[in-house]
Amino acid sequence: MAVHRLEAALAAFEDPAAKARSLMPLHRAWANTEIIPAPVRPVVARSWQRQSLKNPAIRPLGTEDIVDRRERAAVLSGLVPLLEDRLLQLAADAGNELVISDDEGYVLWVAGPSPIRRRSEDIGFVAGARWRETDVGTNGLGAAMAERTALQIFGPEHAREEQHTWVCTSAPIIEERTGQVLGAITLSGSYRTAHPHTLALVSATAREAAGLLSARHDRELHLLAASVPSPAGRHVLVDAQGWVAHSTGFGVGTRLRLPGTLSPGGAWLPELGAVVAEEVPGGWLLHGGNRESDARLELALAPVPVAVVVQDGQRTEIRLSERHGQILALLVANPAGLDAHGLMEQLPGITTTVTVRAELSRLRARLGGLIESRPYRLGLPATFRP
Repeated sequence: MAVHRLEAALAAFEDPAAKARSLMPLHRAWANTEIIPAPVRPVVARSWQRQSLKNPAIRPLGTEDIVDRRERAAVLSGLVPLLEDRLLQLAADAGNELVISDDEGYVLWVAGPSPIRRRSEDIGFVAGARWRETDVGTNGLGAAMAERTALQIFGPEHAREEQHTWVCTSAPIIEERTGQVLGAITLSGSYRTAHPHTLALVSATAREAAGLLSARHDRELHLLAASVPSPAGRHVLVDAQGWVAHSTGFGVGTRLRLPGTLSPGGAWLPELGAVVAEEVPGGWLLHGGNRESDARLELALAPVPVAVVVQDGQRTEIRLSERHGQILALLVANPAGLDAHGLMEQLPGITTTVTVRAELSRLRARLGGLIESRPYRLGLPATFRP
């Protein structure tokens, strides 16, 4: 994961009013020419490049839709007490409001002093409004979600002139397991309240929230492992999303890709091959199966290459690149196998066996070890599918 250096919008003793005056000509030049002047901070320049100078009117959701979104964002909702405990008092003391938005940029919770909340209503920064860059131009919330890091947007760095008297300090909450942005937290208020310490605090709070989710998930996996008796033989225990709680006899990572069609009985998974899936409370117990039972592979080359593994009546589709489709087609057509040189001679655009072996390594990772070596060949019956 990339590490971003936190960059406050202005230094601790810099005069906010003077800073705003220095930024106005830069914003005006960009607004008139769409050319970004060199002195603009890189994070702001990237945001100005991403968004349009013409944004639609802000139309907040109704009360029922806001409630629905809060229920949809159950994981984020569970973090609200922590976020309020860490940030709300500071927001009030600094004349800021605390805003929490979901993964799509919809504002779902707003808290803080009444005067600042009334001011934010004037610019549409209210519960139910969506504040991505494509909705309202450059702003702290939208830029933090796009950049995936904590940042400050100060005064005339905002795209819209009605936001030029504001400073917004925002940070995305990123789930460590998946890398998914769950939402964002923002402290916003008059640009005269801007301070680099605010950026550090908001960033630390977002990281604490992400760490809390990670620790909670680890506990859930430990509870799952403790609640399911470990069977004899090779097996993997995963939760409903495929996160591994326990494994014996399989070399697996932290997560398996579970097909949406997974059901009890024989199945085929790219990382494991043939298994017998047993549903358990909270997840799946995957027993090592017999790869040579009744599994077979079907290859379709059009309209795009797709390998279909059929195991005990269940079908698992794996989309392939054009190159991997070409390699697999050669292996289907040559069941006795081909060495790297034989594959190279029949693959257009490939001139070295090193390239062949690299492509085979990537393809074998996609197909769960179905391709055997010396020579390269498929370890199960395979046919072309019309």
